[in-house]
Amino acid sequence: MKTASLGILGVGHLASYTVTGLRKSGDPRTITLSPRNAETAQKLAKSFQCNVAENNQAVVNNSDIVLLSVRPGQLESLLKDLKFKPEQLVISTIAGVTLQQLKQYPALKETTLIRTLISASAEVGAGAIPLYPTNQIAETLLSGGGNVVVLESEALFDIALAHGCLHGWSYFLIQELIDWSVHQGMSPETARSMVVHSISSAIELGESRPEQSYGDIGKAIATPGTFTLRGINQIKANHGIQAWRDAMDSICQ
Repeated sequence: MKTASLGILGVGHLASYTVTGLRKSGDPRTITLSPRNAETAQKLAKSFQCNVAENNQAVVNNSDIVLLSVRPGQLESLLKDLKFKPEQLVISTIAGVTLQQLKQYPALKETTLIRTLISASAEVGAGAIPLYPTNQIAETLLSGGGNVVVLESEALFDIALAHGCLHGWSYFLIQELIDWSVHQGMSPETARSMVVHSISSAIELGESRPEQSYGDIGKAIATPGTFTLRGINQIKANHGIQAWRDAMDSICQ
């Protein structure tokens, strides 16, 4: 059975993450890129055996699946003169633009529309990739970039967007802890290894115990008299945990 070909309209960071993740996962499908961001498109074409189309309509014509990865403000001008095939699968990565809003564009009225969000970790085939509604072809495609999570409703995309931001915030937390460790006298290499493995090993242990919540595992470690309990109480007293919840709320609002 022939693998569905992919076309990407909007060749920026998201397209780069997607293409890199697909090729690293061994996905051999034909990928056609829009030509507007010529430098990035040519770089991806050379590194990951992609085709660069003459124009956006050629991307649509030559693809079974089309990925929309432009900014919201660019969507109207992108779709203005495009003609999609009836029932063509169109996957939108455009945050904040609903399926109902997408269906208002004449070019998309007869297509099969799906929403997703892709983070930088798709480049290494890791991280959560929210999807709505369920679609087996879309799931198969996106699974090359991480763990596809089918959402129960489109309304949950606001929460999924906060999770996507959480991914980005994590780098700042990790770097802050590395910098603190270096300030205490560790080499940058040792500090990075200690911090990264302290966090990743907590996740690995937590995922090995699906019958327990992360909170329960933490409480079993942070028992009275331990340095762990002293530290988490200090973080809570300074609203450290609440600050992360507040940041998540700010995205949803």
